[in-house]
Amino acid sequence: MIKRAMICLLVLICSSTFAQNYTNAIGLRLGFGSGLTYKAFLSNSSAIEGIAAYQFDSKGFSLTGLYEFHNYKAFRTAHLALVYGFGAHVGYYDGGYYKNRGGIYYIDKDVETAFNFGVDGIFGIDYFITGSSINWGMDVKPMFDFINPGFRFWDAAISIRYVLK
Repeated sequence: MIKRAMICLLVLICSSTFAQNYTNAIGLRLGFGSGLTYKAFLSNSSAIEGIAAYQFDSKGFSLTGLYEFHNYKAFRTAHLALVYGFGAHVGYYDGGYYKNRGGIYYIDKDVETAFNFGVDGIFGIDYFITGSSINWGMDVKPMFDFINPGFRFWDAAISIRYVLK
């Protein structure tokens, strides 16, 4: 009986030590594709993130939705998490073209905007600053496009968010 009580107490302590520190946050994503980011936790270890970004070199705008796993045990701290996940994006590019990471331009002179969609991955870290309403993260986000197919680039970025709780 005492052994079961000790195990239950240990599980409660560990689960509270390695839990997310906020529920919702909104902010800026600064990188190859810069814009707004919104993150909402679904549980202690999973979240959804939405990104609306403008890609300056490609003259394009994209919307990305991600499902993320947050592993607080990876760094053995309650405020720093290893983040990894997957998702999808849609985008359009002004002037009927966009440029992939290899420098290849896809041009369609008959249209004013080029449409694109594909799948995304994400890998990075997420940190909540204790005693403040600030969260920041660093990540890489590889993309694969289905139209003008291929691996586009590792969209590396830093995100700074205001915690809404």
